[in-house]
This record gives sequence, structure tokens and C-alpha cells, in this order.
Amino acid sequence: MIRVVCLKWGNKYGPEYVNRLFKMVNRHLTLPFSFTCLTENATGLDEGVIVQSLPADFDLKGWWYKLLIFKSGFLSAEKADKVLFLDLDIVILGALDPLVQLSDKLCISADDEPDRYNSSVMCFSPDKYHFIWDSFEIQADKIVNNMHGDQDWIEHVYLDAIVYPKQLIKSFKVDLKSKTPFSFGKWGHFFRKKMPFLMPKGEVPFPENTSIVLFHGKPDPEDVMYGPYDKYRYAPWIKQAWLEN
Repeated sequence: MIRVVCLKWGNKYGPEYVNRLFKMVNRHLTLPFSFTCLTENATGLDEGVIVQSLPADFDLKGWWYKLLIFKSGFLSAEKADKVLFLDLDIVILGALDPLVQLSDKLCISADDEPDRYNSSVMCFSPDKYHFIWDSFEIQADKIVNNMHGDQDWIEHVYLDAIVYPKQLIKSFKVDLKSKTPFSFGKWGHFFRKKMPFLMPKGEVPFPENTSIVLFHGKPDPEDVMYGPYDKYRYAPWIKQAWLEN
């Protein structure tokens, strides 16, 4: 069984993000799976989504709650299961089975630099990586105050993860030539905001043979699925992937 897991915390993303992700997983994962949302507010989630409440005794915020997926027993996963964690702001375009089947080791998506970790997508066997949470829990305050996010901690304590190849998971900002080459920094941003005709022309080509496109930072998918956003081009293929029933 594949235990697909996402995190919804706070008000940045509403329940529609969870429900949309659930539908995309249904379309693109052929292996038997369950779908769990870690959240403090389950209002509006589809019937098929399993709700796992965030524990009130951990004073964490945002992405730091992702580390709970490594906590022994937290997901009630069996030894033979695999956990596939997915961020809410991804776009799934192709088969997810290759992500699950790539390796028995912890697999993780690449950040802006191809050898750095980005925790938008992670897959692992639930009985092997408890130390990631255990080592975080005993010094959580210090880590949160000195590191940017959960992926930095994962990379700090485990250097042997398999970074997913770019053929499978691409970054919208880094890998798809989505940005105009003439952005002109903050002045460009100022003039594009004042004069929309200066927005970048053309469309971002559909990324063939790609399973997932990551949207870390701005823009979010909805920013570019109806038109350009600041220095980033229009990506019409997001509408079909996100809004298809």
C-alpha cells in the first residue's frame, strides 16, 4: 500500500488544494493507495481523504510539520507500505508509479540546485527513517531558529537520499524556461506591474514525459495558468492538470 500524504496548515491553502491533489493522484497512481491530509482544520475535504490531526503538543508552524511523517507510528503505516509525501502546490502531469518504484531508499525532489533537497516530493519506507524526526524533536527550537526549513534538516542528517532525476520532477522556475531572459530586476517588476503590455509573451511548453512540476516560492500554479505573472510566462496546461475531474 502507498500512503500518500499531504500537509495543510494555516490559511495559505484552502481545502480545494487538498481535493485537487487527491484527484490528480487518483488519475496518475495505479498502485493501491490511501490519501491522508495532515491538518488542524479538515473543513471542506473530500470524503475519500483520511484526516490525520496535527498534534497540539508540538509548537510548530508551516512546513516544519512535514517532519512528523518520519515519526514512529504517526501514520500507522505498515512495514511493507511506502509513504509518498506531496506538497499542495505541485502539478501532476504523468505517472506517479515510477516515483514510488525508483528506490527503496529515501527519495526526494531536487531544489534550485540539482544536488540539494526540496521536500515537495518525498518517498520512503516508514520503518527506516525515524531518526530524522527523533533527532529533530530533541532540539526543535534551536533547529527552527537556525535553519530555513524542514528540507535543510533532512539534508543535514541524511546525506544519502536519492534525488529524483529531472526527467521525472521539474521545477517550473528552473527547468522549463518559464522566465523571460530580460527581467531587469526590481525595476522590471515595477514597470510590468504598471504597464501590463510589458509582461512576457508566449507560453511555457508542456513538459513531456514529466511526472510532477514543482512550484516552490512564487509563482504559484494559479498565477500562471490564465496568463503571465511578473517575469514568468503563461502555462495553459496547468488548467487541464489542476481542474480536470
